[in-house]
Amino acid sequence: MSRRVLMPAFKLCIVSLVTSKSMATRTLKLLMGAALLTTLAACQGNTPKASSEPAMSHGDTEEMMSGEHDHDHTAMGDPIFSGAFQKGEADAAGTFKIYKHGDAAMVHLSEDFATNTGAPDLYLVIGNTANPIADKEFPYPLDESEYVTVAALDSATGAQDYELPADIDLSEDNSVVVWCKKFNATMSYAPLEVVQ
Repeated sequence: MSRRVLMPAFKLCIVSLVTSKSMATRTLKLLMGAALLTTLAACQGNTPKASSEPAMSHGDTEEMMSGEHDHDHTAMGDPIFSGAFQKGEADAAGTFKIYKHGDAAMVHLSEDFATNTGAPDLYLVIGNTANPIADKEFPYPLDESEYVTVAALDSATGAQDYELPADIDLSEDNSVVVWCKKFNATMSYAPLEVVQ
């Protein structure tokens, strides 16, 4: 409920209180109700802001707290690498793109990205081979020398963005890998392809 609506209600309550003592109880209840509605609206983020900035939604608040942001990929320029995820231990879907933005590099997982939703402890890593499961047996374990950790995966599905560690030399890194740290299992991988 906006302040513009509440102010006339408060004025009406005050006038009623002054003109009739018998309505004092009703007026008090009305004031308490209006205060409660104002408090509830404020808690839900529905009160108008004094600035011209739009009110933040619950999703915006979660996004700020998690450190995730929708990045404007057009502002980052053209991607320098891309690729499509392939099955490792689990079925895979989606693609990735790596963007260079100043001194930083960002990896973006596509909206249709998906890997095993039941797997625990998932990480996004950069592998040093195009096919990290070649010549390995199921569940395709990785040796510490075969990858660089980017971050714990926020979700097994959907669009996500991660900043790559500054010391990664992308010319030597050949795949983006979804890896289960707990069981040392390669869920899926995507060879890096230079974008022309």
